[in-house]
Amino acid sequence: MQVNRQQLMDEGYNILRNVVPPDQLQSLRDGIEHMVNRRKELSVQRRTPDQPPGGEWAASGQPRLKFSTDCDSISANVIEFLTHENTLGVAQQLMDTEDVVPHNLACLCSATAGETGPAKWHRDIGPGEPAPLRGMISNMQHHGPSYLQWNIALYDDSVFWIVPRSHRRVNTDEENQQLVENASVPLPDGMPVELKAGDGVVYTHLLLHWGSYYSSKMRRTLHPGYRPFHFPSFPNVHWRHWEPGFYHYLSDGVRAQFEAWDALFFTESDLIAKIFHAIINKEVDAFQAGLDQLHPSPHDRMVCVVMLSKLSRALYRLKHTDTPPDSLWGNGRDIVYLGSHFSVEQTEILWTRFDALDQKLKHSDQEDHPGFQRSMSPYDSDNMPTDFEVGDFINSWNNV
Repeated sequence: MQVNRQQLMDEGYNILRNVVPPDQLQSLRDGIEHMVNRRKELSVQRRTPDQPPGGEWAASGQPRLKFSTDCDSISANVIEFLTHENTLGVAQQLMDTEDVVPHNLACLCSATAGETGPAKWHRDIGPGEPAPLRGMISNMQHHGPSYLQWNIALYDDSVFWIVPRSHRRVNTDEENQQLVENASVPLPDGMPVELKAGDGVVYTHLLLHWGSYYSSKMRRTLHPGYRPFHFPSFPNVHWRHWEPGFYHYLSDGVRAQFEAWDALFFTESDLIAKIFHAIINKEVDAFQAGLDQLHPSPHDRMVCVVMLSKLSRALYRLKHTDTPPDSLWGNGRDIVYLGSHFSVEQTEILWTRFDALDQKLKHSDQEDHPGFQRSMSPYDSDNMPTDFEVGDFINSWNNV
């Protein structure tokens, strides 16, 4: 499949026709419907008294499938399609690297309760999470896309809207005003993405986008994401939302792929653990050597350090609170594995090492951040710290 990497960099997206080969469309629909029926049955069984008869699935305005827990031998073909040359292969072309791994395996579905109204415009990031927007934009401009997500329609779909080129800048004043007044109506320069059955749009999560209208009209839109390994930069999205438990449904070749990908995540966790121990022990050379491996490019090293600070905070909360691991970091399994490298006391020391940087990231007086997930936050949504580079971060270890 031919892609236009320059358009992705310039506009933030590629619309691709016939991503799903026509001879596979019905089998994918059948696999998804099998998953939907299984989830609906489970939702009824788990229903609480305050929910409608169909339970959580029926109550949701945009129910979603999670393939790693919803698939079985009848529907495993859906997961296998996400390793196809038209999906994984396209991500490899756009990222310009072979080592590309699924981040998320999901499907967006229509509501069963009728019209539920539009969502809100947003970028798929929180305020300052995992780094301020300008830092992640710079990361993409210097290194190319380090995370891509898809909408692949199994039925005609025009729900999804985007603001082209918004991934290259922060919100305009006009956009912010509109987002504050009403975040669920078209933005200036917004456009619908018209997908026929089998078509797909691949885009960066930094792009302003919107689910314009949720209703009972049949919607089964695959929504996978992909990230690279052995990339010039630490990816803007580096966690994952799937975990093993479905491999036995897959063909031998695809199972081997997922096993190899699982190992890549743990190898990266081991490297991050080495970097964190170097910070705890104030071992400058070991820290810099680890940073060289995690983020080989000389550009945007501080963006990588900021993202490590967020992971350090998650580790601290893992060891010091009862917060569920999967609400701290991706699937939860990976943060628990990373946490096994540290004692409670070590995570406390580690978090203090990041204190000066964390305070720098809070320098904005702004609390409401329109166009971001979780709009209320003490962190600056847009700006990297000024006059604070990697050397300053190292020097700050002695000033706590």
